Amino acid sequence: MVVREKFEGELQELKVNVVRMGDMAVTALDKAYKALLDKDIDLALSVLDEDKRIDKLEEEIEESAILMIAKQQPVASDLRHIISAIKISSEIERVGDYAKNIAKTAIRLAKEELPFQNDGVAEMHGICLRMMTMFKESYKEENLAMAKELAELDDRLDELYGQVIQSILSVSPKGTDKHHQNSQLLFLVRHYERAGDHITNLAEEILYMAKGRRYHLND
Repeated sequence: MVVREKFEGELQELKVNVVRMGDMAVTALDKAYKALLDKDIDLALSVLDEDKRIDKLEEEIEESAILMIAKQQPVASDLRHIISAIKISSEIERVGDYAKNIAKTAIRLAKEELPFQNDGVAEMHGICLRMMTMFKESYKEENLAMAKELAELDDRLDELYGQVIQSILSVSPKGTDKHHQNSQLLFLVRHYERAGDHITNLAEEILYMAKGRRYHLND
């Protein structure tokens, strides 16, 4: 009984760290977008530091999970939770990478006089944050219905991605600054679109963790 209680405590700590990593990714995304709007280079640079902390926590989660498997030889359902924690932390790390890329775009655009404003990007950012919030809740509660809803939000993200790309390509920019901003905007929306795909992968891992079978929500 003592061994089981110790294992359950370690498993709970693993889950807490996964959620904490999700919180860090949300913070990174939000800071990156604010840096973009405010042309705040210092804030953008802080996102790069945040990404390093996310990377470090991913390594800690993986090491803890591997050690738990080696020491405890968990049963199937527990093993799924541990394996899912490893895979989920890897996906969150990728979301953090895209937040870092958005921050780098913010740095490149901060030196321009043109104000940044794009309703499509604003909505994409909002959807990504909502998806991450839903992921955290569905992971903590093993809410499978909420996990599946993430795929619907990702569909909207993909739709917006296409709309923003089309709007950029359909208008010939006037001036070097506007041309540069538009080229950076193409990269920016791609970062959000890819982040959404990785968040959808998080939902797939929650479904696997709970059901023991693979789902492909991005298809």
